[in-house]
Amino acid sequence: MGYIAVAINKNGEDASETLLRMLQAASPRPAQSYGIANYRNTETNKTAEYTSHDHPVLLGSKNIFPEKYPPEPLQQGTHSLVFNGILFDTQEPDSLAAADRLKESPEKGIKTLIKENTGAYTVAAVTRDSVIAGIDHIGTIPLYYGETKDNAAIATNKKMLWSINIDPTPLKPGQIIKIQPKNITTAQIKTLEKQKPTTTTTEKLHETMTRSTEEYTKKTPKATIAFSGGIDSLLIAHYLQKNNVKLELIWTGMEDQPEQSIAQEAADHLDLRLHIDTHTPEQLEETLDTIITSIEEPDPVKTGIAYPFHWTSKKTYELGYTTMYSGNGADELFAGYKRYHEKYLRGEDPSQDIYQDISNSYLQNFHRDTKTCLDQDTRLLLPFTHPHLIEYGLSIPMKQKLPDNRQEPRKKILRKLALNQGIPEKLANRPKKAAQYSSGVNKTLTKIAKKQGMRLRELTTERYQKICKEFSRE
Repeated sequence: MGYIAVAINKNGEDASETLLRMLQAASPRPAQSYGIANYRNTETNKTAEYTSHDHPVLLGSKNIFPEKYPPEPLQQGTHSLVFNGILFDTQEPDSLAAADRLKESPEKGIKTLIKENTGAYTVAAVTRDSVIAGIDHIGTIPLYYGETKDNAAIATNKKMLWSINIDPTPLKPGQIIKIQPKNITTAQIKTLEKQKPTTTTTEKLHETMTRSTEEYTKKTPKATIAFSGGIDSLLIAHYLQKNNVKLELIWTGMEDQPEQSIAQEAADHLDLRLHIDTHTPEQLEETLDTIITSIEEPDPVKTGIAYPFHWTSKKTYELGYTTMYSGNGADELFAGYKRYHEKYLRGEDPSQDIYQDISNSYLQNFHRDTKTCLDQDTRLLLPFTHPHLIEYGLSIPMKQKLPDNRQEPRKKILRKLALNQGIPEKLANRPKKAAQYSSGVNKTLTKIAKKQGMRLRELTTERYQKICKEFSRE
């Protein structure tokens, strides 16, 4: 896991300087190694300084994990490639399994990977005169692209493209992109399919949760969990623990939040260590630019949500872990939001809203959270986004997800599953509270903005515009 950078000079000139700027803009933290490759040669260094490959089509990587094997980019005959992410249907190192797919033809190989392999990943390859890249059909790991008159590029985050004056466009889940000096084409290889509602049982949900989390655990013998004590993170911890992952739990937020005790009670039930990581308003204000730099948006809601991910991933790194889990994705899949419930109570079907929200989660949630964690040298994994679990979850009828009144909590079938797994009713049926509110972040951010005579959106927009200008070349 790390950052991907691809640069093409449309005039046939060496793209090394362009690629170097992109890699230096990826994140402020030091890398384990940097890599650069053309279609026939690769070079790996400890710093983002390398000899020119003197080629107009170049691929680079900023590798952040010490256990990453083999180092990337990988050279393979007539092309070089970088793979970021996880493949569930192989016991090989993920990048080697991806390389095997791409061996005969990068373009056909990436298409086959997207069509046939289950995972969460982005992949890019360079040939003599082109770049081909793709993303799995759920899209938890971002990839952006764009062009100017002289250059075209692909990168893991927007900052890398801002640094070379390119306006970023996100690659959609399940898409492949091919860039040649005079042409950019994209094609949709796979999309999330709607499912026919089929009445199910908690036993079936248990089997699906067990299989999907087991596939994650084969790749992650140890990890942390962003832990609120709510039903989503509680179930993730339960199933990972059943699959023998070494786990530590992390609750983060402002000082003196009552939700700390909720998280501690849930951790005690699991008999897992919980780290309580609290912050002051001063620390929150000092971190604001860092948060906005990671999420690369001025949205105040996304800013508030990103804080717990930033703090948890930072704590994860300090504890010596490189992977953290989150229950993100459960509210969309199991109808956890109030708007779904209100529609259901009016006699309408929110299934289409849920499908659309899951399809768009790469923009609304996943990119924000993955980039925030990656900037703290931490890989974020989201078990509720496993493709098999999503397909199954979409097939569960709304009557099994939502109660017929406002008194009972939403995500009915998840809570019933928790009870069947021996989780106490007090924990299983605790109402949802959004992270930006349960952590105290949103309230504190609003006070900081008011103190400066601004609304929160005005404050985040002002900081965002400043950050964009800093990354853009004059």
